[in-house]
Amino acid sequence: DQPVRYVVNTHYHGDHSGSNVKFQEAGADVIATEAAWARMMELDQAGRPVFTIEEAGRIHIGGRVVDLLHFGRAHTGGDLVVYFPDYQVLVAGDLFNYGDIPVQLIDYAGGGSARAWTDTLDDIMMLGFETVVPGHGGVTDKAEMRRYRDATVTLRERIREMVLGGSSRNEIEGVLRGEFGWRDLHVNRGLDGIIGELR
Repeated sequence: DQPVRYVVNTHYHGDHSGSNVKFQEAGADVIATEAAWARMMELDQAGRPVFTIEEAGRIHIGGRVVDLLHFGRAHTGGDLVVYFPDYQVLVAGDLFNYGDIPVQLIDYAGGGSARAWTDTLDDIMMLGFETVVPGHGGVTDKAEMRRYRDATVTLRERIREMVLGGSSRNEIEGVLRGEFGWRDLHVNRGLDGIIGELR
């Protein structure tokens, strides 16, 4: 029965920030990383955050703390996680998806990186959480997030082998679709970006 005071965008994509305007109209403040804000400015997205963080921020509310943490590039260049230390809960955004969801695309236009993704997840895993709210899929646990982290390594190594082995773009696309379940492979958010980065 309480009003929403803060909306935290884990990154700039519309499925995670598209309701900002409605929340702002209802009096909430929107928070994101500086990199996400810059990308939203570049794309002229509505409902841009009024507060941004570079690496870390904290909200004090209801006698509890909510930590907002940016560990580095991964799905985009401006991903952040929301950590509730008192409850050992992490909200991961699209740094981690669970269930019948493929290892997520890397948004190269938005600053993402296949190389950095694993290291970013490793740093996040150092936090003291057990429950994870993924960007897509059902609530799960740290063990599943660790398995997802391992899948990012498998993906990267498989595609790097193909790139160095001289595989064609079409062959790499076939592996991404067939073995890793990628569907949306437009240029800036996947295929050409990962080929270029791992070359």
